[in-house]
Amino acid sequence: MPGRHGSGEWLLGRHQRRSVVPLRRRPGCGRPGARGTLTHPMRLLRQLTLAVFFIVTASVASPALAQRVVAVADIHGSLDGVTAILQATDLVDADAHWTGGDAIFVQTGDFTDRGRGVRAVMDLLKRLEADAAAAGGRVVGLLGNHEVMNMMRDVRDVTPEIYATFADNRSAGRRQAAYAAYRDWAEAAGRVVETETSWLEAHPPGYFAYQEAFEADGHYGQWLRGKSVVARVDRSIFLHGGIHPAVEPTGLDARNAQAREELAAFDRARTRLIDAGAILPFSTFQEILDLIRRRGRVEVEPDVAELLEALADLSSWSVVDENGPLWFRGFALWRPADGGPQIARLLDRYDADRFVVGHSVLRSRRVTPRFDNGVFLIDTGMLASVYEGKPSALEIEGSRITAVYVGERERLVVPEL
Repeated sequence: MPGRHGSGEWLLGRHQRRSVVPLRRRPGCGRPGARGTLTHPMRLLRQLTLAVFFIVTASVASPALAQRVVAVADIHGSLDGVTAILQATDLVDADAHWTGGDAIFVQTGDFTDRGRGVRAVMDLLKRLEADAAAAGGRVVGLLGNHEVMNMMRDVRDVTPEIYATFADNRSAGRRQAAYAAYRDWAEAAGRVVETETSWLEAHPPGYFAYQEAFEADGHYGQWLRGKSVVARVDRSIFLHGGIHPAVEPTGLDARNAQAREELAAFDRARTRLIDAGAILPFSTFQEILDLIRRRGRVEVEPDVAELLEALADLSSWSVVDENGPLWFRGFALWRPADGGPQIARLLDRYDADRFVVGHSVLRSRRVTPRFDNGVFLIDTGMLASVYEGKPSALEIEGSRITAVYVGERERLVVPEL
C-alpha cells in the first residue's frame, strides 16, 4: 500500500538516513508472489477517535537487581543466532537449558517473522521463562511491532517456510474447506472470486494452523497478549522502538495497559465483524482495512457500521502509530545535537539512566551507545539471511556495560574508580 511518506516505512520507518540500513526485500517474503517493499499499514487511515479505557493494570516495577542483566534485540526467527548469543552470555548451555542463575534476560521484541525458525524461537523463549524463574532468574519478553502485526493479522512478513512449520496432516483439508468458505462468502457479497490456484498459493500449508495459534486463546496468542511493550529493570528502560518526546507523558504501567487494551479492543472488533459475516475468520489485516475504507458503502448492521466508523482512527492507536513505542525510530535517527537534550529530558521524566532498544539495524551491525550513554541501540541484524548482521547482546552489571558477540566482548562503559 502506498504511504504518505513513500515505501519502506513498515521496515525502516519514515526516515531512511545513512545511519540505518535499508532492508532489501526478499523474494517470497509475505504473501507468495508479492513484490516491492512494505509500507506502514496505517498510512491509509487518519480520521478515527476510539476511546480506550485503561481497564488493565500491568506492573513494570523494577525487580530486585540480579547479578547481571542481558538484553537481546530482534531475533526474527533466527534460532541458531539467539541460541549462540545466549550461550556466549552463559545464559544457556549447549542444549539451550537455562544456566544463567539469577540473571535477568530481556528480549526487546521482534522474534517473529522473516526467519523460518519463528516457532522454535517462541518455544525456546516460553521454556526459558519457566526455567529461569525456577532458578531464581527472570526472562522479560517484550512485544515488538512484528508480534503486534501477527496478532492483528498482518502477515505480510510470514513466509511459506514459517507456515510450513505449523503444517500437519490436516492442512490439505483445512485449505480446501477454507477456500470453499471464502468462495461462498465472496459470491454472497457480490465480489470477484479468486481462482482456487491463486488463493491456495496465498494460503500455503500451515497457514490456518498458524492463524489459530495466534488467536487470543491460541497457544502463542494468549502468551503474547500477556506481554508488555516496555519494562524497567533497575535504572534501565527496555522497549522495542522508543518513546517520542511529544507523546503525552505517562507512566510505563499506563503504556503497557494502553497497548493491552488496544489489542483486546481489536480482538473484540474482529470477532464482531466475523460474527456479522463482514469478514472471514482468516481475513487479513489488509482485508479488514479495505472493509474500513469502504464503510458507508457496504450493507452491514447498525452496530457494525458504528464499529467500522470507530476503527477508522486505528492509526492513532499506540501499537500502530509511527510515534508509538513499537515503531518510533528517533533514538536511532536523531542527530546528536537534536537528540541529546530530548533524551536527557526523557531520562529525567522516568528517573532512569538509559534506554535500551532494538528495531533499527545500523550499518555497523554493532551495539551502539548514543547520547552520552543515554541510549543503547542493540539490533545488529541477527537474521543474517535478511540483514547480513550477527547475534549480539548487551550485558549490564551495575555500572559496567558490555557488548557481547559470539567470540568477542567489547566494553562500552567502565565503572569510575
